[in-house]
Amino acid sequence: MQAHIELYVEELVARGISPAKARRQAMHEFGNPALFKEQIYEMNSIPILETIVRDTRYALRVLRKSPAFTFTAVLTLALAIAINTAVFSVVDGVLLRALPYPHPEQLLLMEARIETSGERDRRTAQHGFAWISVRDHATTIDRAVFSTWVSGVNVVGPAGAIHADQQKIGSGFFGVLGVAPLHGREFSADEDRRGGPPAVIVSHEFWRASLRADPAVVGRAITLGGAPHTVVGVMPPALQTGVKTDLWTPLRAGTDGEGGGENYQILLRLRPGSSRAAADAELARLGREINRLSPVPQGVTIDYGTVPLQRGLTETLRRPVLMLWAAVGIVFLIACVNLAGLLFTRGARRSREIATRMALGGSRVAIVRQLLAESALIAVFGGATGLLLGYVALDALKTLAENALELWQPIAMDGRAVAAAALFSLATAAAIGLAPALLTTRVGVSEGLSFATARTVAAATSHLSRRVAVITQVALGVVLLIAAGLLLRTFAHLRGLDPGFDARGVYSASVSLQDARYGTSAQVNTLANSTIERLRSAPNVEAAAVVMGLPYERLLNMGIRHMDGPDVNVRGRMINATYISGDYFTALRIPLRAGRAFDERDTSASPPVAVVTDTMVKDYFRGTNPVGHRIAFAGATREIIGVVGDVQVKPGFGGDRGPLAPMPLAYIPLAQTSDGFLRLVHGWFATSFIVRAHGSMQDVLPVMRSAVDSADPMLPFAKVRSLDEVQNAAVALPRLLMVLLLTLAGASVVLAGVGIHGLIAASVAERTREMGIRIALGATRARAVGTVAWPGIVLAFAGTIAGTFAARGMVSIIRSFVWGVSATDPATFAGVAALFLAVAAAASVLPALRILSLDPAQTLRAE
Repeated sequence: MQAHIELYVEELVARGISPAKARRQAMHEFGNPALFKEQIYEMNSIPILETIVRDTRYALRVLRKSPAFTFTAVLTLALAIAINTAVFSVVDGVLLRALPYPHPEQLLLMEARIETSGERDRRTAQHGFAWISVRDHATTIDRAVFSTWVSGVNVVGPAGAIHADQQKIGSGFFGVLGVAPLHGREFSADEDRRGGPPAVIVSHEFWRASLRADPAVVGRAITLGGAPHTVVGVMPPALQTGVKTDLWTPLRAGTDGEGGGENYQILLRLRPGSSRAAADAELARLGREINRLSPVPQGVTIDYGTVPLQRGLTETLRRPVLMLWAAVGIVFLIACVNLAGLLFTRGARRSREIATRMALGGSRVAIVRQLLAESALIAVFGGATGLLLGYVALDALKTLAENALELWQPIAMDGRAVAAAALFSLATAAAIGLAPALLTTRVGVSEGLSFATARTVAAATSHLSRRVAVITQVALGVVLLIAAGLLLRTFAHLRGLDPGFDARGVYSASVSLQDARYGTSAQVNTLANSTIERLRSAPNVEAAAVVMGLPYERLLNMGIRHMDGPDVNVRGRMINATYISGDYFTALRIPLRAGRAFDERDTSASPPVAVVTDTMVKDYFRGTNPVGHRIAFAGATREIIGVVGDVQVKPGFGGDRGPLAPMPLAYIPLAQTSDGFLRLVHGWFATSFIVRAHGSMQDVLPVMRSAVDSADPMLPFAKVRSLDEVQNAAVALPRLLMVLLLTLAGASVVLAGVGIHGLIAASVAERTREMGIRIALGATRARAVGTVAWPGIVLAFAGTIAGTFAARGMVSIIRSFVWGVSATDPATFAGVAALFLAVAAAASVLPALRILSLDPAQTLRAE
């Protein structure tokens, strides 16, 4: 026994520990030699609980003696657990958690399945003919109609005039959901018909904040949109209906106006004894009648079926959220590979210690169990720390994602997230601990007790596993960094697009004109003219205007008809349309290309006119000057009097144009809009007062508020923004994905660098004697450094090649988020490869530089 202890002391001295300290450490490790063998025997035979306690205590002592290793391992795992748990909370809240309705598995949305020239598309948006057919003829399902479009409305309550968000729903909507009002009732069929009595249902949050949580408010009237509406119900807290909303009003669905387009969603619930297959079959049968009532274009086939409600409501969120989770999974996998590599190296360095224990009677099972206990403690500490960091990460993620993803679901770090973190930690302990433990204990006792042989065995045990780990880390990191690079270039492309106007010093204040006080064109024009005149008189205002919708936002889609020219018989052409008043083109400095802009000649009594954009000229007039031609849209035949430059907007039609693009756009004067047109569009779009002014938002806002108050003091602002803020909001999703993937990719680069550094550092430690002999025999130190560092660079190169090929196969996942650059962009791929090779070179050379301070004589004496 004493001989074994002396061997262990010799090993510690060889590592640079003083003989006295080495002997103290050996006695501390083994204690009384006579008792050690007895302890080994008892460890293999005592009850499991005592065994776990003893293994845990021993693991704590071992980890405490290696603070650098413990800190690195725990921090690596904690960061991986933190980001994974934070993103899992979002995925769980958005995609996995069942909707908070009774029997949510029975809730469906009606889905149209469209095939055009071999291309297939699915949509849940339906027109009024589909709703009428399902409402009158479906027998296997309960149904209700609603709109996911949220519009602003003005509310006059106890707190004064405020802006609120409203959603329109049909009667029976909450009944199909299975949610009863907290107070009152939902809409009756009479309230949901055209011309029915005005009614409103308020959310619990709005009831508390704006109606003072008064239960007696049910049955009373509040002024909503300039007219009294009877409050018929108050909904329970935290009710989710697919959008953030303050109150609900009757939809009053039909087949004209809003119902003439695909602006409805049809909610379905399976009746007892029915199935989704039966509902699909019934909708397929009803689809033939729907297509007869609303004929589809030639070459287009539309069938109807169902989709689960949760999937239908989260379809736009699904791809970015899952892509983000996949990226987090890659970082988590890299972290696990890195930890496994650390444990392989640590286990190899402890081979002599393990052999000594086995020589003293310890079984392989007991030693593997002890090594797994160390891995489990790392997982516990890393998981607990990661959970605390996850709370911070989730708050940051919600701040970044709230507007970009338009989250309406409650996202929180709850028991499910904690359970997921625990599961990730335990899985990590098993994944990263078992293989190193088994390989470490494969070393024979005689080989392990021999110092020279132990070094060789350690190298053989650790090198292959560490090399595989490095290649894997680099390959995964390359995939992630290429995806981040493509999104970075996409964001740069979108930010670099010519906006078509000068946004500096331009501010907007939007209001809702979905209001009984503005039911006619004359009333809207009076408001606009009065406000513009007051704004123009302000000393710091250069120009003022009114517009429906803003650049960078989605505008009204309308069909047009050519009234003259070679395309007079062409049908099915779509444009964006908006009205303007005042100095709009001057305020935004949009250039005039041909003809003239609107002026005082364009009144309600003069012939209708329009101004079109460059893209409309290119797409629909074959690039020729359209001034003098006539087109029919927005309820009138209009003469084109001018052409102006394009502005960037969110495309609503026209295929894959990207998140922002110049679209065929026609402007009309506000003075030449009809009452019916305004009532229709104000249910969807806000109207904005725009000024070009000197000063900051704090300087301009009181001027705008005063100007509007002079015309209508009960008209609240919905949003007040600069045009720069509008632009930032338009690229919020690309920015979010870019920032998050760049952050995760940066983490992967760091982890890969740490892995390469650890490999080379271990190689330097294991080859110190070899390098000393080489230098003693005449090898240059530079060549010795290169000999040690070169394997890390080679491994990084192999990982980069593997990652590049993997990335080419995975670009389809992010293709729908990449614009303005090819998804296989050579510059991005080459840049990522160069970056990883540079990191690999630095991570390999830095630890190898230790050889420069090597003294061959001292090294050989130490052996």
